[in-house]
Amino acid sequence: MTARAGAAAVGAAVILAGGRGRRLGGACKPLLLVDGRRIIDRQLAVLRPLFAHLAIAGDDAAAFAGALPVLRDRAGAGLGPLGGLDAALAWLPAEVSSVVCVAGDMPYLAPELLVRLRDADPAALAVVPRTARGLEPLCARYHRALAPAITRQLARGDRAMHALLGRVPCTFVEEPELGRLDPTGRAFVGINTPEDLVGR
Repeated sequence: MTARAGAAAVGAAVILAGGRGRRLGGACKPLLLVDGRRIIDRQLAVLRPLFAHLAIAGDDAAAFAGALPVLRDRAGAGLGPLGGLDAALAWLPAEVSSVVCVAGDMPYLAPELLVRLRDADPAALAVVPRTARGLEPLCARYHRALAPAITRQLARGDRAMHALLGRVPCTFVEEPELGRLDPTGRAFVGINTPEDLVGR
């Protein structure tokens, strides 16, 4: 039985969609078509069976009206993924301790990987895939206890997700487990340039 078919919908996930899409002419990346479907529709098809609570973090509320709750950066617009994570942790329902975050430009989410992140040690502050290329902080899980550290980091003007992960204890999902959870090797692929859309 696959994770998609067998996992109950529990916990929370947030799509981080606050990027400006500058290399794509300012396009709203979750609305881009990949293989004939919008990225956000592809993501929701994977996320909805796995998570009881879903939202999208981004400043363009109109683009997602009616699809999901839209979370705006609390400390001002344009703060990148860390600002979206700050909003996600503030939004978390009281009964949920952590949120799985995915970037809004990732069209190939792997259900088994998301379940692994969701169901990791509930006390872990951050559960992050680590590949040969490095950390994948935009497909990872974060505990609400990180909220004060994120608030302080944003107040210093530091928006780097990797800076946050360098300061807090992390639980890593490593190879070869990642290969089993994401057999296609495409879970972390993001659409960032027009060239990324060629042939898709």
